[in-house]
Amino acid sequence: MKIKSIIAIAAAMLLGISLQAQEYKGPLKPVRLGIAVTAGSNSYLDVTALPGMQTSYGAEALSVGWTDKATAFGLEGTLIFCDRWKLDLGGEFSYYNNPAYVEVPGTYEGVAGYEIGQIPDYEAVNAKADLNWLAHMAFSYYFRMPSVPCLRPYAGVRFTGAYASNWERTDKYEALGSSDAETYYFSVGALVGVDWYFSQNFYVGMAVEPYRYTYGVVKYRPQEGLAPIGADTHFNGAFVEPRLKVGFLF
Repeated sequence: MKIKSIIAIAAAMLLGISLQAQEYKGPLKPVRLGIAVTAGSNSYLDVTALPGMQTSYGAEALSVGWTDKATAFGLEGTLIFCDRWKLDLGGEFSYYNNPAYVEVPGTYEGVAGYEIGQIPDYEAVNAKADLNWLAHMAFSYYFRMPSVPCLRPYAGVRFTGAYASNWERTDKYEALGSSDAETYYFSVGALVGVDWYFSQNFYVGMAVEPYRYTYGVVKYRPQEGLAPIGADTHFNGAFVEPRLKVGFLF
């Protein structure tokens, strides 16, 4: 079967489902639950602790913009109240912990270089820990279009928060303990989007933030007992982080 025929059949099936959704005449549930797979730019954060044996340190605010982040997939939960109000919740979480291993000395004591038969030193493995999370909440209002019932535009507001930390400790006495770093941001933005319902329980959609304000902070503590050194940033963006959605309602 030719590809054009396959596309035509698929389009006809989707059109038929859409028409069924438009002709639906039944009672509406006061509360509906849903879940959607999302695809778009990811506003994740990442930070790395500074070496603990430097003579001076500097800090620079990390990027909180979306244009320099890779595309990522995610999950988003949805609550629809009275077929009009919509609450979207989503997020991500990750944590790892790498245990330390002590140094194992060898037999090399000379200065002329490695010689056959000598056992090399095994350097210590640093202990490391890394924590990252990202969460968002959006509250919006669905609009009805009597001429196209399966098309549901909406507008609202979206809040996002993210946090990342990194901790590292080495057994070298020069390091004076552990080195740690953390960064976080909070953002608020206007939200507009549209969902196309192919049936009462299946939809695809897209959303974008016409305006977003973000405040971000980064802090480093390269040695235990030192005051943290940090920087912050204020980010203003337009048409921020467009996202595609494929969702199901229950």
